[in-house]
Amino acid sequence: MSEATYKVHRIGLVNVSVYLIYRPGEAILVDSGNRGSEVKILEALEKLGLEPKMLKLLILTHAHYDHAGSARKLKELTGCRIMIHRSEAHRFRKGWTPIPSGTRWKAKLIVALGRIVGRRIMKYPGTEPDLVADELFNLKSFSFPGQVIHTPGHTFGSMIVLMDGGELISGDTFFGLENKLHFPPFAEDQKALLRSWGAIREMQAKTIYPAHGRYFPFESFLAEYDSALERYS
Repeated sequence: MSEATYKVHRIGLVNVSVYLIYRPGEAILVDSGNRGSEVKILEALEKLGLEPKMLKLLILTHAHYDHAGSARKLKELTGCRIMIHRSEAHRFRKGWTPIPSGTRWKAKLIVALGRIVGRRIMKYPGTEPDLVADELFNLKSFSFPGQVIHTPGHTFGSMIVLMDGGELISGDTFFGLENKLHFPPFAEDQKALLRSWGAIREMQAKTIYPAHGRYFPFESFLAEYDSALERYS
């Protein structure tokens, strides 16, 4: 199956992006955004000529509120199956995940404030996942050429989606904010995140599509890798 058999479409939501991997008659969604994002996602499906029932799978890169907030509603509206990493399934059922630690000083201040006032904001409608992934899940079982890969660090169960055409949909394993570092400002396990970056460095990717910020070439990550390893080790 060639890379030309699908397209990747970004859906910009409130402070986060989700991504449709689609072709005529079927689609996969990576992340669901905050609570209430289902309307905009369904509108994007319609504009691409897709009906709600054509959404076959929702992959959650992790269980934070801005990535999983609309998952239950989307499942109700489309009948899609929901996938999350096994280590985050319990968080998704509860509809709440703690704020990770900051990796740099500004983020550490945000974390301190968020842990005081953010619990209600970060709560969302949880549900039972249909599929739990481990280290690797091949999307060929959904007729798409790509893989879901466990890349712990930002959270213990963070995952990326790597398509055969070189598109890497990263969740929060990378950030793409202008004039900022690609290394995430928050991480539950900073050492694990560096190991995940090391593993991704060896992958055959072309473009990285983060949940926060703009897409960027894989070479931009490679250029930052050594300095990130030195700075965050």
